[in-house]
Amino acid sequence: MAEAITLRDILPLHVYRARRDEYVATMIEYKRDRRIKLFEYISILFENRQTVLFQIQELSHCEDLTDERELHEYIDIYSGMLPADDELSATLFIELDDQKRLEEVLVTLKGIEHHLFLKVGDETVKAVFEEVHDDREFTTSVHYLKFPLTNGALSYLQSHTAEAADLTIILNHPSLSAEVKLPVETVKSLQADLTSES
Repeated sequence: MAEAITLRDILPLHVYRARRDEYVATMIEYKRDRRIKLFEYISILFENRQTVLFQIQELSHCEDLTDERELHEYIDIYSGMLPADDELSATLFIELDDQKRLEEVLVTLKGIEHHLFLKVGDETVKAVFEEVHDDREFTTSVHYLKFPLTNGALSYLQSHTAEAADLTIILNHPSLSAEVKLPVETVKSLQADLTSES
């Protein structure tokens, strides 16, 4: 599993703020290869220790967090997004500037949690969402999820070069379907996650 995030990893606010522009620019560039657009308003960001740590750091900046207990709470909450050795972690975003249109889309995409897959070679891995919203008439705009990899899927990722590996995200919701093959740079980044090189 990705190395745990601790309080020692969180930069003091004054240190972070002094170089925040640099950190943000670096992370934007880093996430570029890890964010996949499935549809005009749907994207997936593959998470790892770097992205999760950055999110916690940004929260501490936005909320002026200096209290260690509060920081520990955020670390505990967001550490659930860290991938284990045999899985990939991701956040699914449904984003529209038009709030009314977004509300309509969230109703239309109810049940999306049951319709997302990652095809690794010949294997198809079903996404496991942190929360399932079958008890309401709409889904949410942000979902945290994991792709648990079988031994076969892991072996495939470890034995193929990024150029040769065939990874595809599949969304087969009744109201919306999409298939997106992961670019080489994305595959490289995910392979680095699995070998603790990220």
